[in-house]
Amino acid sequence: MMAVVALSCGKDDADVSEGNGEQPSVTGTPIALSGSLQEEKAITRSTPLEESTTFFKVYGFKNTDNALSQYQMVFPGYVVNWVTNSAHSSTTNSSGWEYVNQQPLGQDEQTIKYWDWSAKAYRFFAVAGASGTNVVTGAYRTYNPGTASEYKAYEVSYNADAHEEATIPYYSHLWFSDDGGGKLYGQPVTLEFLKPFSKVRFIFIFEDPAKARETTLTDKEFRPASGNTIKTSGKVTVCYPLTGTATTEMFAVDAEAEGFRELTQDYYETVERLDSSDPASVVISPYYKADDDAKVLSKIYTVLPVTGQGNYTMTVAVNGEPKSTTVPAEFMDWLPGYQYTYIFKVHVDGSVTIDSVQSAFTPWTDHSADHTVYNW
Repeated sequence: MMAVVALSCGKDDADVSEGNGEQPSVTGTPIALSGSLQEEKAITRSTPLEESTTFFKVYGFKNTDNALSQYQMVFPGYVVNWVTNSAHSSTTNSSGWEYVNQQPLGQDEQTIKYWDWSAKAYRFFAVAGASGTNVVTGAYRTYNPGTASEYKAYEVSYNADAHEEATIPYYSHLWFSDDGGGKLYGQPVTLEFLKPFSKVRFIFIFEDPAKARETTLTDKEFRPASGNTIKTSGKVTVCYPLTGTATTEMFAVDAEAEGFRELTQDYYETVERLDSSDPASVVISPYYKADDDAKVLSKIYTVLPVTGQGNYTMTVAVNGEPKSTTVPAEFMDWLPGYQYTYIFKVHVDGSVTIDSVQSAFTPWTDHSADHTVYNW
């Protein structure tokens, strides 16, 4: 799922805020924050973020030199809360989200932050919906130390379990601007939030659709050819560059993540019986004797994102005869926030081949926006 968060400000010149607890000039332009969540079936539309979570923690940094090698913190992990019916109640609250004086008990006061028009670049990122049972940790790191490509970064880490998807925090993409040409300083900053998961499903179709009603498909296994597990639970880390010209974050899953060996249930939404009036009649669609248990319908697997996992193998018994096909490694990279559909075709001679691979950015529900990216 993707969320959108806007950090906005006015058009007046602003004094510099270094994020060091000092009170900024009252002549500056305060940054106001708001949030929304992408609507499930329309990627270009949005719904309020507060419908899914009422708080997030935002980090903001600015680069102060032309080489983008120096940085200063602006938002040091400020808590931003949704306050009902509070829109336009202050200069930092344009739509119900407030960060001023929203600090947890015993922590430093959260003060107004201002745009610095002389800054060479700005970077924003955030974590939303973190709970006390799943602590999000952050740490500074130096990559490629002592080399010409050295850069500083901030890493955010937390545990992600696909079986507990609803409780897992969102993280955002890195928002970066050097204000070149677009004049983004002072304009709303859009942060795209997503959960650290991918969605995967597989479907069988028939070269001759009429054959489906007399063909059984059993012993289905879609698995890594290497024998490795499909990861579903482990620590995830998102690395945000603070210096240099990199404009995207890096995502990684801990090598010790746990999972299962194969995907075993194909995707179909409904079944059709030979006698539609008899609930005990044999199933003939999507194929003969397909499982009609409501628990298996519309099966989509939630997994941890992964790249470089190699070829996958599909094995299935067609009318009792073992068949197999391979999906090349180049189509087995799973990115956060995307759903992947693997379509296998059963031919009239009983053989099985991969027919197409589809991917789309998805808000975790099936919709018609999937598009084919490869077709054999």
